[in-house]
Amino acid sequence: MRDYRLGISLITVSIAAMITYFWALFLSPDDYIIFGRTIYQWALIIPTVILVFLFLFILSWIGWAMATTPPRLPKENQDSDD
Repeated sequence: MRDYRLGISLITVSIAAMITYFWALFLSPDDYIIFGRTIYQWALIIPTVILVFLFLFILSWIGWAMATTPPRLPKENQDSDD
């Protein structure tokens, strides 16, 4: 039952976020200014910053993994008994 409630909550929050984002992009008033920018501008800036930071975080994580992974041990020469 707990998974069902969590699933319904995720669906509800996702639909509310989609409706809010649609409103912010297409229906928000142009005269409402927050920190010198309109709601439309913030609706473009915030997801862009999040996506760029997410990409750069993943890139740095890959770099960290490459830098901290020890090199492979060399294979010993395996002479065949032909």
